[in-house]
Amino acid sequence: MKIIDGKRTSQKILDNISSKIERVVLDGEKVPRLDLILVGDDFASVKYVQIKEQRARELGIDCQTHHLKEDSTTEEVVNLVKTLNAFNEVDGFMVQLPLPSHIDTNVVLESIEPRKDVDGLTSVNLGRLFQNDPKAIPPATPLGIMKLLDEYKIDVFGKRVVILGASNIVGVPLSAMLLRRDATVTICNSKTANIQEIAKTADILISATGVPLLVNSEFLKEGVVVIDVGSNKHPKTGKLVGDVDWEDVQGIPSYITPVPGGVGPMTVASLMLNLMNCYEQNKR
Repeated sequence: MKIIDGKRTSQKILDNISSKIERVVLDGEKVPRLDLILVGDDFASVKYVQIKEQRARELGIDCQTHHLKEDSTTEEVVNLVKTLNAFNEVDGFMVQLPLPSHIDTNVVLESIEPRKDVDGLTSVNLGRLFQNDPKAIPPATPLGIMKLLDEYKIDVFGKRVVILGASNIVGVPLSAMLLRRDATVTICNSKTANIQEIAKTADILISATGVPLLVNSEFLKEGVVVIDVGSNKHPKTGKLVGDVDWEDVQGIPSYITPVPGGVGPMTVASLMLNLMNCYEQNKR
């Protein structure tokens, strides 16, 4: 059983971006700029924004965070989005999710200019992804998963891929990216019957349910590749765990991502990769 190392793979991506920005600075060009919108003081959201901001600045990216109050209205968030849409200095920006429950998340996301949508969450970018449009900006987590598969030379051509979780952030866009590479894709959701039996048919099993330790040995066939997107608190210990019961599945997969250190670091690296792509597009 081989461990898919997201930390090492993400660092390779970040090192490459850092080298590109060094050349930009030497050439006297404008450095890429990333803006982050944070609404409220949710502990996890604040932490995630801080990580992204720190990583961006380490790379030499001009990063600005806009921290709005918890009671901000949908209109106030949209107005900020429109300001960043129109500001040419900003190459890309993202809204940290989840937003407070009184804000209409869909209205906010749909107000983002698609060419600056570094999180790839607008319906325009999702539609482009399914149309195999090269201008599509994919969500960071699915992009990170595809980069991991590439790094470990795990070919999806003709393979049966089962995705547990049908969100617009992971499951749905990831299915488009896998279909583009001629995989046979099945997406399961919380209402799927016989989910264990379906999962057991997978050559590659990707779990993005947010249910801690859901996937055990009964979900896996021998030699399956397991990608664990989960980031959850253990119900008893409170420690960070994924969707996969690590102890129970030992020895069954051929490859597996750990939690932490698997998909998580790839998400941040892929966000920076998306920003660089926006930057290059905006220069043309």
